[in-house]
Amino acid sequence: MEDFTYEALIESYNAQRAERFAYIDFVLRFLGGLNRSDLLDFFGIGEAAASKEISEYKKLTANNVDYDRVLRKNVILRESFKPLINLDAETALGMLANGFNKNKLYNRPMLPYQRIGATPHHLNTDFVSKVTRAIYSQTAIKCNYISDNSKNHDERTLLPTAFFYDGQSWMFRAFHRTPVIGKAHFKCFEFSRLANITECPNDVARSPETLSQDADWHLVVPLQLTLHPSLSSYKKATLTQEFGLGKEQHEFVITEKAVLVYYLKKHWKIDVNDTPSSEGSYNFHLKNGDTLKHLCCMENVFKYP
Repeated sequence: MEDFTYEALIESYNAQRAERFAYIDFVLRFLGGLNRSDLLDFFGIGEAAASKEISEYKKLTANNVDYDRVLRKNVILRESFKPLINLDAETALGMLANGFNKNKLYNRPMLPYQRIGATPHHLNTDFVSKVTRAIYSQTAIKCNYISDNSKNHDERTLLPTAFFYDGQSWMFRAFHRTPVIGKAHFKCFEFSRLANITECPNDVARSPETLSQDADWHLVVPLQLTLHPSLSSYKKATLTQEFGLGKEQHEFVITEKAVLVYYLKKHWKIDVNDTPSSEGSYNFHLKNGDTLKHLCCMENVFKYP
C-alpha cells in the first residue's frame, strides 16, 4: 500500500474525496468497522456515492478491510491493517471525543500554537486503537498494566467501557474481570501504562461488565468548594478571575462524576480535610465532604497523605 499524507490524497483525488477516505480509515482503525450509513450520516451523500468511496478505499488499502456478511458491515482486518493516514494517539482520542475533524489531519494551526509539557513517552496509537475498538464493540482485551500502586503486572482481562481526559492524561474506564469471587470491579486505567495488548473480539462483555451497570460512572455528585483560607489575597483574586467568580464570591458548587472527583482533587488542589488544613498548598476546600465519604468510589479521594 502506498503511504499517503492527507495533502497527498487531496492532490491525487480532491479535497472532498480525501476527507471521505480519511474518515473511512479513521473509523475502521479506532471503531473497528463501518457501513454505508456512516458515510451517509456524516457527509450527507447518497448510497451509490458511499459504496463508491468504500470500494475505492479498498483499492487503496487492499489488506485493511473486508465485508462481514454476518455483521453486515465492513470490518477491520486486524492482522494486516496499515493506516492510510497516520495519526498520533492524542489527536485520535480528541476526535473520538469531539467528532472527526479534517482540520486535525493537517499540521497547520490557524494561529501560532505550541503545546507545553508534552510527555516524552507518547501514547502508543496501536494500543489506543485496540482499546477504543473494544469500547465500541463491547469486547475484551488482555494486557499487562504497569500500575504505580501495585506490583502485580501480570496479564489481566479488561472490558473497556469509556474514556476520558483528566486534564493531564488520557484514561479509560474498564471492568476488570478476575477469577476471584467478589474482586471483579470497574476501575480507571491510564493508556500510557498499558503493555502487550491482545484484542479478544469474540469475548463479548456480559451484562454486569457493561457501562450501563457501572453505577459509580453514572453517579454525579455535588462539590461545594470554597477558596482556601490559607490563600493570599493576590491568589484569591487570581482564582476568582480564572473560575469566573464574582468579586466577593468565595465559594461555588459544581457537579462531577463520582469516579472522577479523585482527579479533580489533584488538579484543582482541593483540601478534603474536615476543616481547612494549615499545611500543604491548596486552592480550594471541600465543604461537603461529610456527605460524600460514605461512597465507596470516593475512598481514594479521602485518603490523606
